[in-house]
Amino acid sequence: MSDVSGMSDLAVWRAFCDRLTEIGERALAVAPASPLARAEGVRHLANQVACWLTYAIGHTDPNHPAFFRSSDPVYQWGGPNADQVARRAMITGDGTYRISGSMGSCEEFILQIKLGATQSGGAGIATEVSASSRGIGPGDAFDLILSAAPQPEGWIELHPEASFVHIRDYYFDWQPTAPATFVIERLDTQGTPRPAVDTAGVAAILDCAAMEIEHSIEFWSGYQERMLGDQPANTFGSPAPAGRGVLDILYSHAGVALADDEALVITIHQHDAPMWDVQLYNRPWYEALDFANRVTCLNHRLAQIDDDGTVRIAIANHDPGVVNWLDAEGRAAVLATIRWWRAPTTPRLEHAVVPLASLDLPQIDVAGRRDEIRRRNSHIAWRYRT
Repeated sequence: MSDVSGMSDLAVWRAFCDRLTEIGERALAVAPASPLARAEGVRHLANQVACWLTYAIGHTDPNHPAFFRSSDPVYQWGGPNADQVARRAMITGDGTYRISGSMGSCEEFILQIKLGATQSGGAGIATEVSASSRGIGPGDAFDLILSAAPQPEGWIELHPEASFVHIRDYYFDWQPTAPATFVIERLDTQGTPRPAVDTAGVAAILDCAAMEIEHSIEFWSGYQERMLGDQPANTFGSPAPAGRGVLDILYSHAGVALADDEALVITIHQHDAPMWDVQLYNRPWYEALDFANRVTCLNHRLAQIDDDGTVRIAIANHDPGVVNWLDAEGRAAVLATIRWWRAPTTPRLEHAVVPLASLDLPQIDVAGRRDEIRRRNSHIAWRYRT
């Protein structure tokens, strides 16, 4: 849609809609045959349209930046981590930006300056800093300046080819309290009005959205297959970093397929890393399972720890009445991902499929499970309250 000379406004819109139809046809042509996977595929297409149209319309002007939340309970993009909020804003390497706000109940954030297109161009990492490395903790206010020229306080150097800033704010205790607030302003262009809208500008917005939708569907729909390869079901790969992710996180993944009378038991050694989480996703669309209303993820704070410091987690299709259960929602297959943050050495991991009846984890009754889910739901309502 790059050449719009002579095209009417309606023709520009039709070209965008035709492109979306082609994207959907390609995606669903290779989707699994199950009714659930195909229904989720159509929903995923609609979700990506909503996500990236919102982004393209309001968040692609580095002269007037605004943070865009790219994954949350509504926008499901790229295997979102249930312990974090992910947000991004467009910037340029020659600008001066201020990011300010309050941590609220946020326990850590990771700020990355990235190079390349937000979704489709590689997005290499130029700089990564954490809240804790700057002495910022829960409840603190903060002011950070992003620029090429040094600043007296709160300075983060901008790479000349910087294209966007990406922030992940983390919540491990899942408390029903106010989350972090992040505000971005471009200081050297304040007061400069936005340009008037014309057909070429609208076409560029629609082209940006269509490109992001297209690349999102094509990349993530096949990501799990590429990632797992010929790895047997119910086995985890060796912990390893992920390109363009947080630099000090290691990942391990498993394709999980269990009978209703089976459980996959994972044993994690707490001292191998101070922070970790386990989370379940659907296949093949890489959406998080319902972490607000079901127990589909756990971390180093939410799980019950054994006396010897290890943690045993059981993935099963239905509630076995034990602690540390991850709900596979009765699905034929899910993806399980383990993240270890700041591990001093390569983490150790044991896993085994066992009969559901043989689980020896501590029991939890119906009221206890209800309280567990109530806590999750309340925290998520607060975290994403606006």
